[in-house]
Amino acid sequence: MRQTTTYGRFGSELMGDIMGDKELDFGFIVEKTFGVIGERFVELILLALIFVIVPQIVLSFLISSMFDSAVASGSMMPTFSLGMMLGSIVAGLLPLLMQAAAVHTTVEALTGRPSDVGTSVGVAIAVFLPLLGLSILMGLGLAIGFMLLIIPGLILLTYWVVAVPSFIVEDTGIIGAFERSAELTKGQRWRIFGLIVLVWIAYAVVAYIITMLTGGAMASAAYAQNFTLMGAIVNGVLGALSAIVGSVGVAVLYVHLRDLQDGTSLDTISDVFR
Repeated sequence: MRQTTTYGRFGSELMGDIMGDKELDFGFIVEKTFGVIGERFVELILLALIFVIVPQIVLSFLISSMFDSAVASGSMMPTFSLGMMLGSIVAGLLPLLMQAAAVHTTVEALTGRPSDVGTSVGVAIAVFLPLLGLSILMGLGLAIGFMLLIIPGLILLTYWVVAVPSFIVEDTGIIGAFERSAELTKGQRWRIFGLIVLVWIAYAVVAYIITMLTGGAMASAAYAQNFTLMGAIVNGVLGALSAIVGSVGVAVLYVHLRDLQDGTSLDTISDVFR
Protein backbone atom coordinates (compact mmCIF):
# COMPACT_ATOMS: atom_id res chain seq x y z
CA MET A 1 0.00 0.00 0.00
CA ARG A 2 2.82 2.40 0.80
CA GLN A 3 4.30 1.90 -2.63
CA THR A 4 0.99 2.70 -4.33
CA THR A 5 0.61 5.84 -2.19
CA THR A 6 4.14 7.00 -3.00
CA TYR A 7 4.05 6.50 -6.75
CA GLY A 8 0.37 7.03 -7.39
CA ARG A 9 -1.66 5.10 -9.96
CA PHE A 10 0.75 5.69 -12.81
CA GLY A 11 3.77 4.74 -10.70
CA SER A 12 2.07 1.58 -9.49
CA GLU A 13 1.27 0.54 -13.07
CA LEU A 14 4.82 1.35 -14.15
CA MET A 15 6.26 -0.84 -11.40
CA GLY A 16 3.87 -3.58 -12.50
CA ASP A 17 5.27 -3.28 -16.02
CA ILE A 18 8.80 -3.72 -14.74
CA MET A 19 8.13 -6.47 -12.20
CA GLY A 20 5.29 -8.44 -13.83
CA ASP A 21 5.20 -12.15 -13.08
CA LYS A 22 4.55 -13.16 -16.68
CA GLU A 23 7.38 -11.80 -18.76
CA LEU A 24 7.36 -11.20 -22.48
CA ASP A 25 9.61 -13.79 -24.11
CA PHE A 26 11.80 -12.08 -26.72
CA GLY A 27 13.19 -15.42 -27.84
CA PHE A 28 9.71 -16.80 -28.50
CA ILE A 29 8.76 -13.77 -30.58
CA VAL A 30 11.93 -13.82 -32.69
CA GLU A 31 11.83 -17.61 -33.15
CA LYS A 32 8.16 -17.71 -34.13
CA THR A 33 8.40 -14.63 -36.38
CA PHE A 34 11.19 -16.07 -38.50
CA GLY A 35 9.71 -19.54 -38.21
CA VAL A 36 6.48 -18.32 -39.81
CA ILE A 37 8.41 -16.38 -42.47
CA GLY A 38 10.42 -19.50 -43.32
CA GLU A 39 7.39 -21.77 -43.37
CA ARG A 40 5.13 -19.45 -45.39
CA PHE A 41 7.91 -17.69 -47.33
CA VAL A 42 6.40 -18.11 -50.79
CA GLU A 43 2.98 -16.90 -49.67
CA LEU A 44 4.39 -13.89 -47.85
CA ILE A 45 6.65 -12.96 -50.78
CA LEU A 46 3.69 -13.13 -53.16
CA LEU A 47 1.70 -10.88 -50.83
CA ALA A 48 4.65 -8.47 -50.69
CA LEU A 49 4.92 -8.47 -54.49
CA ILE A 50 1.22 -7.67 -54.84
CA PHE A 51 0.92 -5.04 -52.13
CA VAL A 52 4.41 -3.54 -51.75
CA ILE A 53 7.13 -4.29 -54.30
CA VAL A 54 5.28 -3.94 -57.62
CA PRO A 55 3.30 -0.83 -56.57
CA GLN A 56 6.47 0.88 -55.33
CA ILE A 57 8.41 0.09 -58.49
CA VAL A 58 5.57 1.30 -60.71
CA LEU A 59 5.15 4.48 -58.67
CA SER A 60 8.91 5.14 -58.76
CA PHE A 61 8.94 4.88 -62.55
CA LEU A 62 5.93 7.16 -62.88
CA ILE A 63 7.51 9.80 -60.65
CA SER A 64 10.83 9.50 -62.51
CA SER A 65 9.06 9.89 -65.85
CA MET A 66 7.23 12.99 -64.65
CA PHE A 67 10.47 14.63 -63.51
CA ASP A 68 12.22 13.68 -66.76
CA SER A 69 9.38 15.24 -68.75
CA ALA A 70 9.49 18.37 -66.61
CA VAL A 71 13.26 18.74 -67.10
CA ALA A 72 12.91 18.17 -70.86
CA SER A 73 10.33 20.97 -71.04
CA GLY A 74 12.54 23.36 -69.09
CA SER A 75 10.56 23.19 -65.85
CA MET A 76 12.12 22.48 -62.46
CA MET A 77 9.02 20.73 -61.10
CA PRO A 78 6.46 18.43 -62.77
CA THR A 79 2.92 19.67 -63.24
CA PHE A 80 0.09 18.37 -61.10
CA SER A 81 -1.26 14.98 -62.15
CA LEU A 82 -4.49 13.54 -60.77
CA GLY A 83 -3.40 10.08 -61.86
CA MET A 84 -0.13 10.41 -59.98
CA MET A 85 -1.91 11.63 -56.86
CA LEU A 86 -4.34 8.70 -56.96
CA GLY A 87 -1.47 6.29 -57.63
CA SER A 88 0.42 7.61 -54.61
CA ILE A 89 -2.66 7.20 -52.42
CA VAL A 90 -3.23 3.63 -53.61
CA ALA A 91 0.44 2.73 -53.08
CA GLY A 92 0.21 4.18 -49.58
CA LEU A 93 -2.92 2.19 -48.70
CA LEU A 94 -1.86 -1.19 -50.06
CA PRO A 95 0.49 -1.96 -47.12
CA LEU A 96 -2.64 -2.03 -44.91
CA LEU A 97 -3.91 -4.94 -46.98
CA MET A 98 -0.47 -6.52 -46.71
CA GLN A 99 -0.59 -6.32 -42.91
CA ALA A 100 -4.11 -7.75 -42.68
CA ALA A 101 -3.25 -10.61 -45.04
CA ALA A 102 -0.02 -11.32 -43.13
CA VAL A 103 -1.92 -11.45 -39.82
CA HIS A 104 -4.20 -14.13 -41.26
CA THR A 105 -1.26 -16.07 -42.67
CA THR A 106 0.63 -15.87 -39.38
CA VAL A 107 -2.25 -17.06 -37.19
CA GLU A 108 -2.90 -19.98 -39.52
CA ALA A 109 0.80 -20.86 -39.58
CA LEU A 110 1.07 -20.81 -35.79
CA THR A 111 -1.79 -23.28 -35.52
CA GLY A 112 -0.38 -25.53 -38.24
CA ARG A 113 -3.31 -24.89 -40.55
CA PRO A 114 -2.94 -24.33 -44.31
CA SER A 115 -3.44 -20.93 -45.87
CA ASP A 116 -3.14 -19.49 -49.36
CA VAL A 117 -2.70 -16.08 -50.95
CA GLY A 118 -6.30 -15.89 -52.19
CA THR A 119 -7.84 -16.55 -48.76
CA SER A 120 -5.47 -14.14 -47.03
CA VAL A 121 -6.21 -11.41 -49.58
CA GLY A 122 -9.94 -12.06 -49.13
CA VAL A 123 -9.66 -11.58 -45.36
CA ALA A 124 -7.68 -8.36 -45.92
CA ILE A 125 -10.25 -6.92 -48.35
CA ALA A 126 -13.11 -7.77 -46.00
CA VAL A 127 -11.63 -5.66 -43.17
CA PHE A 128 -10.01 -2.94 -45.28
CA LEU A 129 -12.39 0.00 -44.75
CA PRO A 130 -12.65 -0.20 -40.94
CA LEU A 131 -8.93 -1.01 -40.80
CA LEU A 132 -8.30 2.19 -42.75
CA GLY A 133 -10.29 4.14 -40.18
CA LEU A 134 -8.31 2.51 -37.39
CA SER A 135 -5.02 3.35 -39.10
CA ILE A 136 -6.00 6.98 -39.65
CA LEU A 137 -6.92 7.44 -35.99
CA MET A 138 -3.75 5.68 -34.88
CA GLY A 139 -1.63 7.78 -37.23
CA LEU A 140 -3.17 11.02 -35.98
CA GLY A 141 -2.72 10.00 -32.35
CA LEU A 142 0.90 8.97 -32.84
CA ALA A 143 1.68 12.12 -34.88
CA ILE A 144 0.32 14.36 -32.14
CA GLY A 145 2.15 12.31 -29.51
CA PHE A 146 5.49 12.55 -31.32
CA MET A 147 5.05 16.29 -31.80
CA LEU A 148 4.67 16.61 -28.02
CA LEU A 149 8.38 16.01 -27.30
CA ILE A 150 8.31 12.43 -28.71
CA ILE A 151 7.74 10.65 -25.37
CA PRO A 152 3.90 10.66 -25.54
CA GLY A 153 4.13 9.16 -29.01
CA LEU A 154 6.35 6.33 -27.78
CA ILE A 155 3.92 5.67 -24.92
CA LEU A 156 0.96 5.47 -27.30
CA LEU A 157 2.94 3.23 -29.63
CA THR A 158 3.48 0.68 -26.86
CA TYR A 159 -0.20 0.89 -25.85
CA TRP A 160 -1.49 0.43 -29.42
CA VAL A 161 1.13 -1.91 -30.88
CA VAL A 162 -1.29 -4.86 -31.29
CA ALA A 163 -4.41 -2.85 -32.15
CA VAL A 164 -4.47 -4.05 -35.76
CA PRO A 165 -4.32 -7.82 -35.06
CA SER A 166 -6.77 -7.31 -32.17
CA PHE A 167 -9.22 -5.74 -34.61
CA ILE A 168 -8.72 -8.38 -37.32
CA VAL A 169 -8.82 -11.47 -35.10
CA GLU A 170 -11.30 -10.44 -32.40
CA ASP A 171 -13.56 -8.12 -34.43
CA THR A 172 -13.38 -5.57 -31.62
CA GLY A 173 -14.45 -2.55 -33.64
CA ILE A 174 -12.20 0.45 -34.14
CA ILE A 175 -12.33 1.95 -30.64
CA GLY A 176 -12.40 -1.51 -29.09
CA ALA A 177 -9.13 -2.37 -30.86
CA PHE A 178 -7.32 0.44 -29.04
CA GLU A 179 -8.81 -0.65 -25.72
CA ARG A 180 -8.00 -4.31 -26.34
CA SER A 181 -4.40 -3.49 -27.27
CA ALA A 182 -3.99 -1.44 -24.09
CA GLU A 183 -5.40 -4.35 -22.09
CA LEU A 184 -3.10 -6.92 -23.69
CA THR A 185 0.05 -4.80 -23.31
CA LYS A 186 -0.57 -3.97 -19.64
CA GLY A 187 2.34 -5.12 -17.50
CA GLN A 188 4.56 -5.66 -20.55
CA ARG A 189 5.03 -2.16 -21.97
CA TRP A 190 8.65 -1.62 -20.98
CA ARG A 191 9.57 -4.93 -22.58
CA ILE A 192 7.51 -4.10 -25.68
CA PHE A 193 9.26 -0.72 -25.91
CA GLY A 194 12.62 -2.47 -25.72
CA LEU A 195 11.53 -4.89 -28.44
CA ILE A 196 10.45 -1.99 -30.69
CA VAL A 197 13.82 -0.27 -30.20
CA LEU A 198 15.68 -3.49 -31.06
CA VAL A 199 13.59 -3.95 -34.22
CA TRP A 200 14.26 -0.37 -35.33
CA ILE A 201 18.00 -0.82 -34.81
CA ALA A 202 18.02 -4.14 -36.68
CA TYR A 203 16.08 -2.64 -39.59
CA ALA A 204 18.43 0.36 -39.77
CA VAL A 205 21.46 -1.95 -39.88
CA VAL A 206 19.96 -4.18 -42.59
CA ALA A 207 18.86 -1.14 -44.64
CA TYR A 208 22.36 0.32 -44.37
CA ILE A 209 23.98 -2.95 -45.48
CA ILE A 210 21.63 -3.30 -48.46
CA THR A 211 22.23 0.34 -49.43
CA MET A 212 26.00 -0.14 -49.24
CA LEU A 213 25.88 -3.36 -51.25
CA THR A 214 23.82 -1.75 -54.01
CA GLY A 215 25.37 1.71 -53.81
CA GLY A 216 28.20 0.97 -56.22
CA ALA A 217 25.89 -0.37 -58.88
CA MET A 218 23.54 2.57 -58.44
CA ALA A 219 26.35 5.13 -58.62
CA SER A 220 27.92 3.58 -61.72
CA ALA A 221 24.57 3.70 -63.49
CA ALA A 222 23.76 7.31 -62.62
CA TYR A 223 21.65 9.19 -65.16
CA ALA A 224 20.85 5.89 -66.88
CA GLN A 225 17.59 3.98 -66.98
CA ASN A 226 18.90 1.06 -64.91
CA PHE A 227 19.81 3.53 -62.13
CA THR A 228 16.10 4.25 -61.72
CA LEU A 229 15.32 0.54 -61.84
CA MET A 230 17.96 -0.29 -59.22
CA GLY A 231 16.70 2.40 -56.89
CA ALA A 232 13.11 1.24 -57.31
CA ILE A 233 14.04 -2.39 -56.68
CA VAL A 234 16.06 -1.52 -53.56
CA ASN A 235 13.20 0.58 -52.19
CA GLY A 236 10.74 -2.20 -52.99
CA VAL A 237 12.87 -4.86 -51.29
CA LEU A 238 13.34 -2.72 -48.18
CA GLY A 239 9.61 -2.00 -48.11
CA ALA A 240 8.81 -5.70 -48.48
CA LEU A 241 11.29 -6.65 -45.76
CA SER A 242 9.78 -4.13 -43.38
CA ALA A 243 6.21 -5.17 -44.23
CA ILE A 244 6.80 -8.91 -43.85
CA VAL A 245 8.87 -8.87 -40.66
CA GLY A 246 6.79 -6.09 -39.11
CA SER A 247 3.39 -7.61 -39.90
CA VAL A 248 4.33 -11.17 -38.91
CA GLY A 249 6.16 -9.94 -35.80
CA VAL A 250 3.21 -7.88 -34.57
CA ALA A 251 0.86 -10.84 -35.14
CA VAL A 252 3.20 -13.14 -33.18
CA LEU A 253 3.42 -10.54 -30.40
CA TYR A 254 -0.38 -10.37 -30.28
CA VAL A 255 -0.70 -14.15 -29.99
CA HIS A 256 1.99 -14.24 -27.28
CA LEU A 257 0.28 -11.45 -25.30
CA ARG A 258 -3.05 -13.25 -25.47
CA ASP A 259 -1.40 -16.35 -24.09
CA LEU A 260 0.22 -14.34 -21.26
CA GLN A 261 -2.86 -12.30 -20.35
CA ASP A 262 -5.77 -14.62 -21.18
CA GLY A 263 -4.25 -18.08 -21.43
CA THR A 264 -5.90 -18.35 -24.85
CA SER A 265 -4.91 -21.32 -26.97
CA LEU A 266 -3.83 -20.93 -30.58
CA ASP A 267 -6.69 -23.13 -31.79
CA THR A 268 -9.21 -20.78 -30.18
CA ILE A 269 -7.59 -17.76 -31.82
CA SER A 270 -7.54 -19.35 -35.26
CA ASP A 271 -11.20 -20.40 -35.07
CA VAL A 272 -12.22 -16.82 -35.83
CA PHE A 273 -11.29 -17.38 -39.47
CA ARG A 274 -13.52 -20.44 -39.79
